[in-house]
Amino acid sequence: MTDKNGIYLSVDGDDAVRVIIDNGTKIQTDRIKVSDELIGELEYDMSNYEIVLEHISDKTEPLDDIGAYSEEQFTAVSDTALELADGVRENDLTTGVLLQATIHKLLEIKDDGSAMYLMTTMSHIVDALREPLDTRYILYKYLKSRSEFDTNDKWLKTNVLPEGYFFRRDYPCEIINYDLFTNEPKLSQVFFFDNYTDYFVFLFLKFAEQKRRVLECPCCGKLFVPKSNRAEIYCDRVLFDGKTCKQIAPKLARKLKQRNDPLLEEYEKAKNRNYKRVERYENSDGNSSVMRLTFNEYKAWLDKASEAKRLYMQGILSASELRQVLNISDNQDK
Repeated sequence: MTDKNGIYLSVDGDDAVRVIIDNGTKIQTDRIKVSDELIGELEYDMSNYEIVLEHISDKTEPLDDIGAYSEEQFTAVSDTALELADGVRENDLTTGVLLQATIHKLLEIKDDGSAMYLMTTMSHIVDALREPLDTRYILYKYLKSRSEFDTNDKWLKTNVLPEGYFFRRDYPCEIINYDLFTNEPKLSQVFFFDNYTDYFVFLFLKFAEQKRRVLECPCCGKLFVPKSNRAEIYCDRVLFDGKTCKQIAPKLARKLKQRNDPLLEEYEKAKNRNYKRVERYENSDGNSSVMRLTFNEYKAWLDKASEAKRLYMQGILSASELRQVLNISDNQDK
């Protein structure tokens, strides 16, 4: 195993050993769950990241009508991109390291001294930064659809296999003679990643092999993988005061049944309506007539909406305040 910057991964079912290399130095070795790594990546709020990315993208525009570019412009784009990746790394080490590895690899391409090199490299840097946004939406779409099918085979045939081109990637692999975690003698299959999409698509494929379920928690609105085959409804995420959705939700559900509140029905409608808007926008290819709502904006809204719903159920938030979060009129639910 070489020490290129990126992530080395050895997988056995849902268990994996991950080694993170940065500047040729091993900075972390840990055991992870494939399902936790995959679902957990969708938890991060990247709405601010999206704003900075658009700012970087604007910097790549030519300086005049002839299509001129400058070294200063190139340096500003590459430096800001690396700063953005470094900022991501503070909260999401995996994504930050993968972004940094990709950007550094692009900057290592030999400069031929032409304006074409500056333009092409800046364009590739922006594309690399955009990958997490596009990939997170696609993975969320696939995982959300898994919750709608009873069997793994039907899900694969209906939703995943028709778009198989997305998974046709190179996953460099080598065989080493020691265990990544313990360093004890063992034949281990190790995969290397220095690209965000390749890493998380690979995890998705490994997850799909396990034929496990994915559910959407009615309490927090987030996806989760049940820990057993028992009839689980709510997830184990800590919601507030150290209590999980599984602990809090049954009581809230009883209140919901007692109140028979149409406003709570509007919450579900708003959630589905906004997700449909995301799908239309993500599939619009920049059509200006389609309302803008990106996946990351939707996730940020969903976090606020689910929290507002919980506070409303507890009597802490008023009906008008919940309507404001859901962005529905005072008369829409009447």
